[in-house]
Formats: sequence, structure tokens, C-alpha cells
Amino acid sequence: MEYREFPPSPVLSPFVERLWTLAGHASELTEAAQPVLPDGRPELVLHLGDPFERVTGDVAQRQARLLFAGQLTEQLTLRPTGTMAVAGVRFHPFGAAAFLPVPQHELTGLTVGLGEVSRPLARALARVGEQTDDVRCALPLVEVALTGCVRQSHRTDVRLPFVSRRILDTKGLVSIDALARQVSISRRHLERRFQDVVGISPKRLARVTRFQNALHILEESDPRRSGAATAATCGYADQSHFIREFRQLAGCSPSEHMLRQGELTGFFVSGRVSQERSPHA
Repeated sequence: MEYREFPPSPVLSPFVERLWTLAGHASELTEAAQPVLPDGRPELVLHLGDPFERVTGDVAQRQARLLFAGQLTEQLTLRPTGTMAVAGVRFHPFGAAAFLPVPQHELTGLTVGLGEVSRPLARALARVGEQTDDVRCALPLVEVALTGCVRQSHRTDVRLPFVSRRILDTKGLVSIDALARQVSISRRHLERRFQDVVGISPKRLARVTRFQNALHILEESDPRRSGAATAATCGYADQSHFIREFRQLAGCSPSEHMLRQGELTGFFVSGRVSQERSPHA
């Protein structure tokens, strides 16, 4: 199984954080069902092979070939069904709004067929699947399709990217009230704008960012490092607060997560995989 990440073209970089590909076969995974955890970024996914199933309890629902995944607020469980040939677009927290006319909070927690939220973009990306089933060859075509579908009516409120980046840069350890004052907006208005454009509140984005930082530390740290030390580093009040927050976002405790860690979880821990040369270079 092969996962790769690539930086977007300059014209897309204000909206897109990275492009990625996943190729392989379901038989290469050690566990059939794979947890994917919140990271604060909505995504667009094009299945050139067999679409995954989204598993909720005992119910498995086959995903669309072309889908949009809104902001996650809890773990998402996926199950590959055969050949994996996936091309993906990971947006900045605020980036998907430049392509979709639907308020982002309406898509939070959902994985929906792209045609339900943007027919023009769905048509453009469907043509990519008609031209190639090679994920690396697909990425430049995906970028062309995205470039042609930036909403002309979309006007980025520059305060939202600024606040989002400050939250990410500080790993979630920043006062939302202070950020609102810094950009001369009331906290309530900032929260409303975030719901429309980002899909979650600034506070929740900070919470998810702290969680992602904790995941990264757990992955990279000495196994002897205590949970209390990780909790303190990531800004949690104490170890019990850390475990409670972790369980709400990951569906299990930190120690259970390390034991059950699946391949897809590892791929989508934010910032874990180094970027390669751009596919359009």
C-alpha cells in the first residue's frame, strides 16, 4: 500500500493544503475497518478504484466514487472493499468554501456525493475518472478541474484564514477572544462566519488541533513518556482532561489508540508524511 502527498499549484495554494494519493488493495491492510480521525480539514475524494464503505455500528454504506467529506467531529470508520486507487484534495480549514456554495456547517460530519453539493465541480472531476485510472496521472487533471471551478462569487474574508492559521500555528493554544479582538470582530460574529466557511467554531478547531498535536507526540515520542507529560505539552488541564477529550474525538483512550492504530489513521495524522515533488512540476 502506497500513500503520497504533494503540494498544490500556486493558484490553488490559498485554498488547498495538499493533494494526496493512496494505492493498494484491501488485502494489504491488517484490519478491515480503519478509523480516520478529525484533523480540521475538509476533503474531496475521487475513487478511481473500488470505493470504500463508511461503517457506522453494524451498518456499512458504500461511498460515492466522487465525494466531499466535511469537517469531522468524531472518528470516521472506513472499510476498503478491493482495489484502492484514490486521489484526494485536503483543503485548508476555510478552503472548501471557495468551491462549494453550501454553508460548510451543513456538511459537518458528512461524507456526501459531490454532485449533491456542486454539480459543476462533480462534472469536471468525473471527466478525470474517464481519462485515467492512474492516481498520479489524475492529480494534474484534478488541479485543472478545481482551478476552473473556483466560485467567482466567493470573496474570502481575510480574517478567517488569519484566525485559522494562528490556531494551527499555535497548535490550538491560543485565546479565541484575543484573536477576535486582534481582527476587530466580535467573538459571536467570528463564530458565525467560521460555521459558514470552516464548518466548525474557532474553539472546536483549536480543540481538534490540540488533539492532532497530541497524536503526533504519541506517534513520535519515547514510549516511556507519561500521559501527564503529553497532556501538559498539549495544553490540557490534566491527564483526565486529556483522556476525556481524546476519547470524544478518537472513540477510545490514548493507550487503546496506540494498540489499535490502523494504517489509514497513520496516513491522516496531520503533518506526519513528508511532501514530495509537485505532480504538476
